[in-house]
Amino acid sequence: MSGDTHAPRTVVVHHRSGIGDLIWHIPYFRAVAATSRDGKVTVIARPSCCASDILSAEPSIEAVIEFDRRPRPAERRRGRHDDWRAQWQFARELRRQGFERAVIFSGRMRYGLIAWLAGIGQRAGFGFTAGERLFLNKPPFIRPHRGSGNWVYPEATAFAIAQGFVAEPQLPRLHVPNALRESARERLRALPRPLYALAIGASEPRKRWPIAHFAELARGLAERGCGIVLLGGTAEADDAEAILRAVPADLRGAVLAVAERSVLSSAAALAVSDFCVGNDTGMLNVGAAVECSCLGLFGATRPLTHDPQLFAIEGESMELIESGHVLSRLALLGAPGFAEPSMPTPHGEGLT
Repeated sequence: MSGDTHAPRTVVVHHRSGIGDLIWHIPYFRAVAATSRDGKVTVIARPSCCASDILSAEPSIEAVIEFDRRPRPAERRRGRHDDWRAQWQFARELRRQGFERAVIFSGRMRYGLIAWLAGIGQRAGFGFTAGERLFLNKPPFIRPHRGSGNWVYPEATAFAIAQGFVAEPQLPRLHVPNALRESARERLRALPRPLYALAIGASEPRKRWPIAHFAELARGLAERGCGIVLLGGTAEADDAEAILRAVPADLRGAVLAVAERSVLSSAAALAVSDFCVGNDTGMLNVGAAVECSCLGLFGATRPLTHDPQLFAIEGESMELIESGHVLSRLALLGAPGFAEPSMPTPHGEGLT
């Protein structure tokens, strides 16, 4: 933690809306905090990424301020800050907090303008175009990611390196308090080991693996003597119940549905699990961030490859990835409860 009272009081802007997006930025928030007043930053983030919950145990985070603009279509509501008047008021409230530096993990001009209106003297952002740089005054700027796969983590990394906060890419890691870990361990104690967490939720329908496939996988794992925790939010409660009903009665004692309202509590369950299998969703990234090895199912999106804890199985669609494919891939990986592999298996392997 920085003890330099001359370091700038810093607000960090996180633009993306997903939980996984936030997870990818955490190491860079810490790096910015290390150069900030008292070794802490305040984070501006959208409500949908659950920053107030996820970052609540992070020593480098002083506070989280929600910027509620353009909620996801599935939320079917207007954001509190959709109106320009609300954004002007948001800037006025920031001004009262006396921030001296804004570090904007985005190329959107809007955030630079808000920071300027808030009287924040130093303003750094991606600055992809001349227009986006109008309200920024702390180069160097970066270019949009042109490679394959997801662009969010590569752009956050490039920006943090360009600004001198880090020298190389940082693995996303999440701090989970020991008390939460112990609570999760006690809750899951009755389940057999090894323990598999199945991340059954997803932010978009196209990313969802069919519930019938999850049920087949749960049965296959239970038949091998594994324990299974069905991990999701309250929105996945019905899906979890459907999976439980589909598992034979004599195997249901190995399966437990956990519908947590807190992402950090779900992170604790992942931290005490032995392996995670799930959709391309925030929970998959949370699992990797607590160093639980994860196998992601990618039939609608490109595999994630930035973290050695993440493995992938690809299909032409989610429906075409069958439970047998997943079990075979787990065996090749030498996952807990499966035979050891004859050689290491690369990330992103398809169904061949």
